[in-house]
Amino acid sequence: MKYINYPHTSDYLKNIIEDIDFLELRAYAEKHNVPIMNIETKEFIKTILEINKPKTILEIGSAIGYSSLVFYKYTKANITTIEIDEKTSDIAKNNFKKYNAPINLINDDAIKALSNINQGFDFVFIDANKAHYIDYFKISAKLLNKNGIIIADNVLFRGMVLNDDLVDKRMITIVKRLRNYLAYVVDRDDFKSTIIPIGDGLTLSVKEN
Repeated sequence: MKYINYPHTSDYLKNIIEDIDFLELRAYAEKHNVPIMNIETKEFIKTILEINKPKTILEIGSAIGYSSLVFYKYTKANITTIEIDEKTSDIAKNNFKKYNAPINLINDDAIKALSNINQGFDFVFIDANKAHYIDYFKISAKLLNKNGIIIADNVLFRGMVLNDDLVDKRMITIVKRLRNYLAYVVDRDDFKSTIIPIGDGLTLSVKEN
């Protein structure tokens, strides 16, 4: 197991956080090895949403719909989410129906889908193909409203982005691209960005006026 924080830090946070959100979906994800937001990341984003109060949300990477449901539960925003895998998309759609969440899911390649979207968003969550994070950010930035926020998940990628000794040889390309992504978002003058080492690592980027 690779960590980006001390194991006892992560264990402590998990023990003091009371997770009350869609526990059935989290159990399903754990059983079927579906990657969803971990508890620390989810709690952090909930706080950001409660502060920012977005009316429109774009998610890139739906998986089984867990994160979209969390976003809707705490904002009641107008949400658009994109997922390329058809089987996973169907599971997400069923979960949206189950929880009576009117979330718009687009089953398509993210870059293709983004090129066809012409509305603005207050909040964007990126959690899809790690090799294309810069592309997702560039397109999302054009769709982002003033003072909007972009959060990208898994940017430290099991600690590999931080330490060459942890890098799995099969993941070298992804690690390089995530390092490029971090440099890219930090260097953009039109965003105030920070890297947050909780969960699997996040970037939080706020669009400046």
